[in-house]
Amino acid sequence: MKLRNYGIVIISMLILLGSCFTVAATSISDGTGDIWHWAQAGTSWSWQGNVGNKPNIDITEVSYSVDENKITLKLEVAGDIQTSEKVVYWVYYNSTDTIYWLSYSNGTGGGWGMNQANMNITSVDNVTLSDDSLSVVLDVLGDTSKVELWGYAVEYTTTFGDQANEWWGDWAPNEKFAYDTTDGTDGTDGTDGTDGTPDDNESGTKTPGFEFVLVLAAVAVAFILLRKRR
Repeated sequence: MKLRNYGIVIISMLILLGSCFTVAATSISDGTGDIWHWAQAGTSWSWQGNVGNKPNIDITEVSYSVDENKITLKLEVAGDIQTSEKVVYWVYYNSTDTIYWLSYSNGTGGGWGMNQANMNITSVDNVTLSDDSLSVVLDVLGDTSKVELWGYAVEYTTTFGDQANEWWGDWAPNEKFAYDTTDGTDGTDGTDGTDGTPDDNESGTKTPGFEFVLVLAAVAVAFILLRKRR
């Protein structure tokens, strides 16, 4: 009987220890000086990697933590968080059945979560800022087992659609950078002769931030569907 009681105690302790680990933060560290720069003049463009003079968008860490029924998303940079319309910060966390994300730009931002199974949605309009980090706290909607965690920060000099513009971006982890870094207009090198390195992840030239528009559209549709169900 004593052995049985000891076994029950040991199993209970293991369960408690396991619960402790579930609330521990999970993070992705990102080195500095790994900014990508894209420039365009007319119909010609060029890439430059390993730019180190943009600390305000140079991500050092992306993390999430779960504490009971709350989940916190956080992004840290080497410099200071900017409140500019030309700077965008983004964190994306995909759990087993729920998507959570954080965005911040021009002094405003928020966090959203959507359970893909039952269409439950949570959102907050306030983002907590410090000098070098931003975070948001959301309600947990489902399983919080980590599937995918990443973030990016982008700085523009002009608006979308200009024929003479440039931007800088950092992705954490670096594998999330999936742009075609071939310079020029027809697959040839551009004026600076700089070629990118992650050719195995090429997916064509795109503009960072466009994915954010698609996500917002998806959230709007989800809210409409949820209201109709009610």
